[in-house]
Amino acid sequence: MNNAATIEASDSRVIRSILRSMVNEHWSVAEALDEYDIPGDLRDSYEAQIAEYFVD
Repeated sequence: MNNAATIEASDSRVIRSILRSMVNEHWSVAEALDEYDIPGDLRDSYEAQIAEYFVD
């Protein structure tokens, strides 16, 4: 697996974990990103990917 694919797979695992935590812990997106120590420069990307799960 190349480096970009490895990073993408890792991001997907983290996002799935964040989604589970949001449901189980009743966290907002911001709270979940804080708990998972997502760096500021990645937050917009993560928020956009998380939003895709909630849009019909």
